[in-house]
Formats: sequence, C-alpha cells, structure tokens
Amino acid sequence: MLKTFLKNTALFLLLICSFSSLAEETLSPKQLLQEMKKASDQLNYEFSFIQTTPSNMDSLRYRHFKADGKTYAQLVTLDGAQQEIVQRDNLISYFQANYQPFTINGEGIIDNLPPLLQSNFNALEKYYDFVYIGRNRVADRVVQTIRILPKDDFRYQYLAFIDEENHLLLRSDMLDSDGNLLDQFRVVNLYIGDGLSGLVEYLNHVTVPPLLLDKKANKTPSFSWQPGWLPKGFKLVNRSIETDSGEKIESQLYSDGLFSFTLYVSAKIADTDKQDNTWRQGAYTIYSESVDNKEVTIIGQVPISTAKRIVQDIKLRK
Repeated sequence: MLKTFLKNTALFLLLICSFSSLAEETLSPKQLLQEMKKASDQLNYEFSFIQTTPSNMDSLRYRHFKADGKTYAQLVTLDGAQQEIVQRDNLISYFQANYQPFTINGEGIIDNLPPLLQSNFNALEKYYDFVYIGRNRVADRVVQTIRILPKDDFRYQYLAFIDEENHLLLRSDMLDSDGNLLDQFRVVNLYIGDGLSGLVEYLNHVTVPPLLLDKKANKTPSFSWQPGWLPKGFKLVNRSIETDSGEKIESQLYSDGLFSFTLYVSAKIADTDKQDNTWRQGAYTIYSESVDNKEVTIIGQVPISTAKRIVQDIKLRK
C-alpha cells in the first residue's frame, strides 16, 4: 500500500512539474511572432515555397546563411523565366532575363516574401490583435497558428503558421474580412543547418552589378496635396516625382508596417467620371477618381472601401 501511494505521489509530482515547466515555456502570440522574426534573421536555412494568389501561382527557392557577422541570401524562381536576387550583407542584386542587372542598398530580400518577416510587432499591436488558433501541419512539420486580426474594418488580416521547433514561418495567408484568400506563402520543403556554406563562396564570386544611386534621395519634393484621412497607423514612407510621356506624376507611399499602398496624383487626362475605375488583382486594389481636375489613383493592399475613402478625402491646395 505504501509503495503504491509513494508511486502515485511521485507520478503526480512529476506531472505537476511537467505542466509547470510547460507553462513557463509557453510563448504568447506576440512572443511567438517575435521569435519567428528572430529565427528568419539568425538561422541558416533553405526552403522551397509556393506563392499563390487567386489568379497566379509561382514556385521559388530561398536560401539564407550567416557568416562572419554578415548575411548572405538568394531567391530564385523555379518555373518560367529564370530570375535571381542575391544578398551580400547590405547589397541586394537583381538578375533577370532581358533586363540589365542592378544593385541597391537594403537590409534584406523582400520580394515574394511575406512582410511579416520584417514587421515590428510591438508597433503593430496598437492596430492588430494577435490570437492563438492552435496547432497545424505544414511541410510535414508541426506549426503554431496565429491570427493577426485588425482592430478596425479598414485593412486585411493574416494567418501565420510558425514552426513549433525552430520558429521559422512556414506559411502565411492574407485574407479579407470574409476570409477569402488574397495571397498565400507556403513552404513545401525545408532544410536547416550549415550545409549552405557553399552559398557564401558562390555569392562572393558573383560579379556585383552597378549600384543604383537615387540622385533625389536627399531632396524631399513638396506636394500641393495630402490625404485628409488615413487608417490609424499608416505613415508616409516615401514620396517621389516621376515623368511618363512628359506627364508629371507625384506619388506617396504609406505603410502601417504590415500592409502598404501608394497614392498617385497627375493632371486629368480623360473624362473617366462615368467609368468603372475600380480593379482588384489578388491582394492589390486599384482605384482611380478625378478630384478637382486631378487624376488620383491608389494602388495597394487595402480593401476597396478603404481605397475609395482615402482617394475621396484627398486635400488639394489651390
């Protein structure tokens, strides 16, 4: 009897300790997202992934390696015309058929990769709720699922599927308010380890294309217009003036750290008041409207209702 009692007591204490340890190790949704960002930056890994929109599907491969305090990375297409983007620390080089290769300064490759990987979740929690959904399975690995839900009706939402063991992002779904899929990033094959050291040697032997320098980088253009309303959290990132067929086009890029859009203002070139000036292409909304004899267009990852309100509230100084 005594032996049975001691055995049951020991088992009970073992279970209590196990649950206590588990509770201490359990991460909050925000902490899990932060670990995801840290893992994507610090680990050495390679994955093949599929990027899907309602009208298109692309397959790509991404490699990431840290050596001597520097970051090396490579993104290549696996179908169709070959395209390659390589990172050598703060230099990002683009190679594409029928185009002159070029290099820009940057902190990392962002093309075709989810913006979640560069997001500041401390800032985002002012405008989004992070909700734990449960466990799932992606690329034959167990993942923790987090829903990133906006606190208003002016933007989209995300589902993040994070590897339970190494915290890498293995899938992300961009959804509208009705749960319709707008864009999906999904890893199908994953490797983690130091077997990618050859990537460093390869990238160090690739000729670096010319570095593009923005001659207007230190000049901030002054515009006679500004948005009268924006969803909370969206801030001006960049503004520029371009010329198309002799026509001046002013643009301003805004982002909340997860989604972004660009406003374009030019002289009105046609009577488009009676035309349908709303388009939707995957996650991107395009809306155009004439405002005080100017053509105002928005292109970005926002719902149509949000795009219309932003454009209609543009303030033009006369």
